Amino acid sequence: MAKRRTQGGPERGPAGLSAQTKRKIEQALKNTPEQKTVVGPLVECLLENGWNLDQIVYGKKEWRVPKSPSEATKREKHESFTGFPVDIAVFDDPVHTEDPRHLLFMIECKQPTEEAGVAQLESYFVGEPRAQLGVWANDPEPSARSIFVYRDRAGRIIRKRKLIADIPGPGEAIRPKTQRRNFRDLATPTDQVLKKTVSDLLDKVVVSDSNVTRREEQLDQLCNLLLLKLESDREAKSSPDAPVFFRNLESPAKTGAAIRKRYREFVELYPGVFLTEQDKVLRFSDQTVEACVEQLASLRLIDLGVTTFSLAFQVLRSEALKQGEGQYFTPQPVIEAGVRLMKITYTDLILDPACGTGGFLVQAMLDLKRKRPRISDSDLSRWAQTHIFGIDKDAIGVKLTKAAMLIAGDGSAHCVRGDSIRTQTWNVDFPHLQTGEFEDGRFSVIITNPPFGTNLKVSALDSRLEGLQLAKRGKDTFTDLEIGLLFLERAYRLLRDGGRIGIVLPETYFFSVSYQFVLDWLESRFEIVAVANIPMEAFQGFCRAKTNFYVFRKTRKPEKSRSVTLLNPRTCGIYKDGGTRYRTDPATGRRTTDVDNELLDHVRQYLKGNCPPGAAKVSAAQVIDRRVLVPMYYDPRYSQGIKQLLRASGVKGVTIGQLLEESVLTVRVGHGSPPNDQRTGDIPYVKVSDLRALRININPTNLVSEQVARRYWRAENSGLAPWDLVTPSRASSNIGEFVILLPGEERILLTKEVLVLRTKEPEVYDPFYLLWAFSLKAVRDQWRRIALMQTNREDCGSRYKEIVIPKPPRVSWAKDKSEAFRSYFEGIAKAMGSFRHKVGSDNFEYTANVNQQRIS
Repeated sequence: MAKRRTQGGPERGPAGLSAQTKRKIEQALKNTPEQKTVVGPLVECLLENGWNLDQIVYGKKEWRVPKSPSEATKREKHESFTGFPVDIAVFDDPVHTEDPRHLLFMIECKQPTEEAGVAQLESYFVGEPRAQLGVWANDPEPSARSIFVYRDRAGRIIRKRKLIADIPGPGEAIRPKTQRRNFRDLATPTDQVLKKTVSDLLDKVVVSDSNVTRREEQLDQLCNLLLLKLESDREAKSSPDAPVFFRNLESPAKTGAAIRKRYREFVELYPGVFLTEQDKVLRFSDQTVEACVEQLASLRLIDLGVTTFSLAFQVLRSEALKQGEGQYFTPQPVIEAGVRLMKITYTDLILDPACGTGGFLVQAMLDLKRKRPRISDSDLSRWAQTHIFGIDKDAIGVKLTKAAMLIAGDGSAHCVRGDSIRTQTWNVDFPHLQTGEFEDGRFSVIITNPPFGTNLKVSALDSRLEGLQLAKRGKDTFTDLEIGLLFLERAYRLLRDGGRIGIVLPETYFFSVSYQFVLDWLESRFEIVAVANIPMEAFQGFCRAKTNFYVFRKTRKPEKSRSVTLLNPRTCGIYKDGGTRYRTDPATGRRTTDVDNELLDHVRQYLKGNCPPGAAKVSAAQVIDRRVLVPMYYDPRYSQGIKQLLRASGVKGVTIGQLLEESVLTVRVGHGSPPNDQRTGDIPYVKVSDLRALRININPTNLVSEQVARRYWRAENSGLAPWDLVTPSRASSNIGEFVILLPGEERILLTKEVLVLRTKEPEVYDPFYLLWAFSLKAVRDQWRRIALMQTNREDCGSRYKEIVIPKPPRVSWAKDKSEAFRSYFEGIAKAMGSFRHKVGSDNFEYTANVNQQRIS
């Protein structure tokens, strides 16, 4: 038989079989026509394809498959058993030809028809659970058609019509989808496919490994395999016709051995990535290695860019380790926009003190390449080696950061494990940080997304030892404080004078009354350069913390007259699930192929000196005076409507704050929120979600007793009155949507997260005029500007006083505008009063009090 050539690979097998080998085969055959004309030539074909004769069981020795589970048990006990004879059985090694655990595939020649042959093979699979392939073949010619019956990992039977020449050889995976590939065969996965692949590996494959049982070690080992896969892609890209080395071979043992060998070579190639002895060994079982390789082998990861590591790592860390630690991995659109805002130059010395998987650092290198397209790879590598640094507490994160930089062509060893905040631990725990590379005042750029969250704090003791002023509350008093804020102070120390920091932080820190000390501290240390809104979708897959990207410059004398640019993009190119967001054509309503990434678009426009939609330039003094550093708050789009309305109407505007100062209005908050087990009774408890469509919608499942209501009222009654106006002020998407209390509805318990407005000048500002004014779209739009994200819930704070409504030029004007509201609600109130009296006369119980107030 002619030897055959594997696609993309070398010739396999000897040029021809010797006469001695042929005699040996003939002597082993039974003296039947089938054995002489089919089995013998098929064995010769296997030898010509590279198999060793001692790996093949056939002829007089004939392998037997147990006929039943009980017979299989006998075989396991090395007892005599009844079995079906197999014409040819191929094993993974000559030393394993008596071990069913190493059986690779079987060839059946006896049955006269395809259906009978396939049925026979399927019955063999029952007795041989390790076998992956069965072949029915009654013609030994390489071009002859035969039936290949595969069994996948789920146990499903797959039938394919193939040639005898397609029988796999040594070094080839048995299953069809995992056979030998070159670089051109690899497919670039979508973000979602990659996430699902890694998630499946973690949930279904790695977790069942018998050698590695601790979650942290499972993650680390899977990271090692992902890095090796990337190295395989990188190598294959340089030689696209050669088979990739990251592929399955004929058995788990062979695959495991080959992958471990390549991993040892990989570790030696990048000793700066794999620092510990544990890093240098793949400890997964052969079966786990084979399963991981099978799922990853067909994917092309090397061309995904800097997102590859963050996408994979995001899955590895999300639920298992990092969710409780407040560390969320920065999406690529945020990374790219942030790096561009930093205006990095060739002379900058860059540090990310919470580098995670190195997204900002890799992007900094790519950004320099974008600005200097003629820079050679070697010069770019040398620049990165001396200009890019990173620190992270997580060992796996550091490993992936360094590997990302290395594979991207850096070769940097300046990404190290350590605690950026608690420098007093460096001497014992992280002595490598004391070399001078990370000394205070050294860096010109710090760019980072630190961990953040109210539950993730640095202790008062650590803050005292570090002398962190943000945590200081008196002459010698310190307090526990969120670690994200202390990264801001740590960055201040690490920066040289004039150095810049770009940092992702929750916007709560820059408007909340409880965090006003942040702006007080910032005022004398940094100039505010720019702030970019990060749309909620960026991190919504992991948390509801609303963040912005802040750019500050370290200076000893900040100028309050200096202008601050605030960018308020509404999209960032991704949905909350991480999928790509595309623009919709307004003319057709159909989705286009253009990515909807206002964040990057607005940054580009800003860097060109243009003013993108929603951007604002204000003075630093204005920011400090207002105590708000949030782009949405300064977005002029939310105030354009009221300005246009007032101009068109020829009237002036008046703020709620002015009406309060002039005693035209009074304001109070709601009563409180009773626990669920106290919500039994007949007095409605009204939540913010019950305030819709100008009315209170009573939820019959939320009723409290008289005693509970009085406790929250702190009085005998609610203190509410007919025609009071109520709006959510916190924790709701309907902040600024007002409802009106009708007579008889005042006996309720209101959640504390509302504002209750009452007019004290009903001649002009009667309740119906106010409700009309607050219902205007131009007025409603203003609430979007002031309803900022307090921790993870919207909150308008005292900023509701800035809301502008039309100021009535005369009483008749106000009455005319609100006539429809007046007629509508007085009509409802009158009907409800009649209904209540009628119900009472018929002896039906009605929980709300009948209010006898005369409606004017």
